[in-house]
Amino acid sequence: MDKEISKGLFEVENPVYQSYDEIMEQYYDKRVVITNKQKGEKGKLFSRGIVRYYSDKYVREIIEKWGDCLEIDEYDPVLIIGLFPSNPFGGLFLG
Repeated sequence: MDKEISKGLFEVENPVYQSYDEIMEQYYDKRVVITNKQKGEKGKLFSRGIVRYYSDKYVREIIEKWGDCLEIDEYDPVLIIGLFPSNPFGGLFLG
């Protein structure tokens, strides 16, 4: 079970590498912080990565967690993205 660290913001308890499709399936309609992302094929921002944090609504803290992850060399490269039905980039893409 993932840990809710603030209202609507969760830390993944056992983060593992997942494919783009696995991440889209599991975290669809959420904002996610992905570390160790691997470059994606044409039309995709990444092919694999590790989801560390996610939120089911906009919370300022997810941007702070993205910033925290940027400071950890082993997590590079780091991406924050919204995985939404009408726009997979959700108007939020920083990486």
